[in-house]
Order: sequence, then C-alpha cells, then structure tokens
Amino acid sequence: MVEGTELKQTKKLMEYQHEVLESQIEVQKQAFERIETELYDNVGQMLSVAKIYLCTLEESALNEEQQNYVKQINDIVGKTILDLRTLIRNLDAYLSTNFDLSSSLSTEIVRIQKTSHANIELQISGTRYSLGYEKEIVLFRIAQELINKLWNTGNVSNIKVILNYTSTLFSISIHFQGKNVKIEADNLHRRTELMGGKYLFMNKKKKEIRIELPVRN
Repeated sequence: MVEGTELKQTKKLMEYQHEVLESQIEVQKQAFERIETELYDNVGQMLSVAKIYLCTLEESALNEEQQNYVKQINDIVGKTILDLRTLIRNLDAYLSTNFDLSSSLSTEIVRIQKTSHANIELQISGTRYSLGYEKEIVLFRIAQELINKLWNTGNVSNIKVILNYTSTLFSISIHFQGKNVKIEADNLHRRTELMGGKYLFMNKKKKEIRIELPVRN
C-alpha cells in the first residue's frame, strides 16, 4: 500500500516536472519567434530606411537639407538601439529562471493588443510575491492559453485578468463578456491540479475563469 502511494506521488511529480519543462520550452520558442519577427519587421525596416538616408546623404552636398537627413538618421538609429535593448530584456526575462509572472503577462497582453486589437486589461491586487519559477512559468502558459482561447472564440468582447495576491492564496481571475463561450479545458484542469490548485469555470451570470493556488509560507 505504501509502495503504491509512493509510486503515485512519484508519477505526479514526474508529470509536474514534465509540464514545467514543456511550458519552459513553449515560452522560449514563442520568445524566439517573436524576436525574429520584430527584428525582421521593425528593426530591419528601420535599418533599411537609415541605409536609404545614408545613400542619399552620400550623393548630396553638405547643406541644410543634408543636415536634416543626418538628424533623421540619428533619430532612426537611436530608436533602433532602444528597440534592440527592449528585445534583449524581453529575451532575458523569458529565458531566465528569474521569470516574473505579472510582468510577463503584461508584456503578453500588450503584444496581443497590438496584433489583434483585443480589449484586454491586467489588474494586480495585493502585494506581489514570487510563487517560484516552476509555478509561475506554468501559470503564465495557462493564462496565455486561456486568453487566446477566449478571444479566438469570437464571442468575447472584453477580457480582464486579475492577479490576486494574499498571504494564503494566489489566484488568477479572468473575467470576460460574451455569450455561449465554450473552451476545451481538460489539459488546463490537469496542469492546475498538478500544482495543487483548483480550476473554476463560471459561464452563467458571473462569467469568470479562476485558478486558485494555496500559498505555503
């Protein structure tokens, strides 16, 4: 009987570690894909414009117009440097074990808003604290999937994500407006339970998805 219990605990631990690894790989993959896209679409375009200005400058005499070109080049190069620094910081955040759930979710929501014009809001209640790298990266993937699943149904107009920190319980509440919202959540249930948490879905009067995780001091 004892051996059977230990076997179940070992299996659950292995499943949890596997889930952490999968979440880590997926987050890193998305980070690389995003950086590749931004480097190509944004930084690459700005550098191309800078190159055009430089070519024009080489063919022009040194006059007021040329000075304006030089100023524009400096502005573009300065903006490019800032964008590169931001990309590097984002990459460090995704690949580092100092992964921060709230800041990563904030970055993700801004990205979704830019690409899909979704109306998504992030709110933080209580004093933030770390849940540990493993839990935070799994929670990030769960929240990320839920936000995308909700928005992609086409039936949801507004989404509010609330991170609630208390001394005994951490929760992610995702409030939404929409009718007949259905999402596949078996895998999300399983991942939440592996962390010792609860997954709650309310789709009647109070439209909310909530993930609760006990905090052990």
